[in-house]
Amino acid sequence: MVYIFTITTLAINSILLFIIPLKLTRQELYTTWLAVTLNVLLADLIVGHVLDLYDLMDPGPQPFDLFIEITLPATFGILYVNFMPKPRKKFLPYLLFWVSFSVCYEVLSSYFGYIVYKGWHVWWSALYYIGACLYMRWHFRFLRKERNQQ
Repeated sequence: MVYIFTITTLAINSILLFIIPLKLTRQELYTTWLAVTLNVLLADLIVGHVLDLYDLMDPGPQPFDLFIEITLPATFGILYVNFMPKPRKKFLPYLLFWVSFSVCYEVLSSYFGYIVYKGWHVWWSALYYIGACLYMRWHFRFLRKERNQQ
């Protein structure tokens, strides 16, 4: 069931990325993909493996899990950055939506067996998602600022 859940989510996100109007350049897509993937891999390595607070699917590294970690979070990250509003007043509700959505998706992932908690609490994830979303806002603004200066 976990394979169906993750592949279905990846397929839906991939289709969305092909049919929505993307406001990002190729360089922004590429660096956003890398930034999200690096963030996810580091977080899961430290919190999941070193601190051993959760497992993704089965304990230990799995080829399928690595594939999902390299693809699925980045598709969410690109969707997040693509529609991110510039004004701060509009950004706060946007941030709250994405943090809430991410927590709900994580709970659903736990239900389907992708995430197996071993001491981790989902409200800690909410704090992580706030930080990750704020980092991606900074990251995107940094990319655009660098591009506009050239």
